[in-house]
Amino acid sequence: MNWAPRSPYLNPIDHLWNVLEQGVKGYYTTPMNLTELRTALANIWQVIPVERFQKLVESVPLRVAAVIKVRGGLIRY
Repeated sequence: MNWAPRSPYLNPIDHLWNVLEQGVKGYYTTPMNLTELRTALANIWQVIPVERFQKLVESVPLRVAAVIKVRGGLIRY
């Protein structure tokens, strides 16, 4: 499947990156090195509910339909 060049939000992984970023920002201590960052990310990843992943995967058809509707333009996701 070819992705629309101006619709990066078709990729549900981008949303998980945002979850991880927000998790690191709200982490109880700021990671001071790469090892601490990896540990923080692993801990955050472990507490993401499975339902979050399922919703992202299930939203892909809606995202694709929205991009088709705007002919490859930007969508709200």
